[in-house]
Amino acid sequence: MATTDSLRGARCAPGAPRLGDAEQRALMGGIASWGTDGASLERRLKVNDFKTALALVNQIGALAEAEGHHPDLGIFSWNNVRISLSTHDAGGLTRNDFIMAAKIDALIESHG
Repeated sequence: MATTDSLRGARCAPGAPRLGDAEQRALMGGIASWGTDGASLERRLKVNDFKTALALVNQIGALAEAEGHHPDLGIFSWNNVRISLSTHDAGGLTRNDFIMAAKIDALIESHG
């Protein structure tokens, strides 16, 4: 079972293979704030205002560029952020998606 720290300390790797159900379940323990439908990971959060939502999306975007693994991001109802991760090339979830989810959690935690 992957821990939050092991996921946050890992790097996204190009060409990561799609994970099976058992591997996904084992990695979910490291990203408890996320949900999954087996094909993607999703997290929604409410922030104080639109400015904060926009800043968060931009910070996640910068992190995604640094890792080379890009989530779908959206702001809705002016102060809610939706983050969705999947690896399109693999046709589902890879270890990279779990790594990015853990790193996004760390970013959110560091900014209150």
